[in-house]
Amino acid sequence: MLAQQRFDALLVELIDKLGLTTRHQVYAVLFGFLQVFRSRLDADQTLVFAGALPAIVSAMFVADWEPGEAPRPFADPAGYDEEVRNVRRDHNFAPPGARRVVAAAIRSQCDCGAFNAALAQLPREAAAFWE
Repeated sequence: MLAQQRFDALLVELIDKLGLTTRHQVYAVLFGFLQVFRSRLDADQTLVFAGALPAIVSAMFVADWEPGEAPRPFADPAGYDEEVRNVRRDHNFAPPGARRVVAAAIRSQCDCGAFNAALAQLPREAAAFWE
């Protein structure tokens, strides 16, 4: 499957599972999810993890990245949905529980071994973000 086809399939899956109606809405949720996670990684960790993601998702993961910024601390997983909604707030319609839905959808498109190997190189709290 081509990268664009995989990405389109991901968006369709997320539209359905998140109860959204447009690609624009689901793109904003996906972008917010990726930005919230990436903000907790340093430059080396970001590049390691980006390599385990599907091509277009990986590009979104590093979009607007400032490599010199200090990583934010990992937080209580319950608070991540609100953080995701705050990314591009006027365009983000992430429903409660969006983090878990997006995490599962992305993981389903990744090579399991590569994804787990990359996650194992990150702080232990990173795994909770993807549960």
